Amino acid sequence: MKKLTALSAAALFSAGSFGHAHDTHNWDAYQALADDINNTVATAPLKDLAKKSEKLTKLSTMLLPAFMKKHEICTDYLKAALAAADSMTSLSLDDIEKDYHADGKLPPVKSASCYHAKDLLVHPATMAVIAKTKADSRETREQIEHELEEVLEHFSQVKVAAGL
Repeated sequence: MKKLTALSAAALFSAGSFGHAHDTHNWDAYQALADDINNTVATAPLKDLAKKSEKLTKLSTMLLPAFMKKHEICTDYLKAALAAADSMTSLSLDDIEKDYHADGKLPPVKSASCYHAKDLLVHPATMAVIAKTKADSRETREQIEHELEEVLEHFSQVKVAAGL
């Protein structure tokens, strides 16, 4: 853990910024893990990519509640996605596609921002499913890489929409 300077400690513990500092940490951790996966997607064992993708999925569950506070219109939609987070990485590729990418098991989306935020959860979960169920091949790694590109694109949009 980084050493806190007196100024950063004061900022961290001030009543107005404690939650924001914690939220920023989760956003930074999500970005760092996505970057790590991006740097190793061509070479890491699929088992490692699956574990990292599951961890990225879990991190998304810490980001979405903060996003919902700023975008209440997304609450029902994102709560439904969050309720499935633990089981999502165990679905088949077809099921995750129809149920969560195509919103088959989610309530109607009311804003594009909601859709982008949901994808911070769904794309990493899809990466985990691919890594766990497909044979190691160039095509499999390209699929994971494509999902990761989606993660990074949605992440930048959601971070802006969250005011970070």
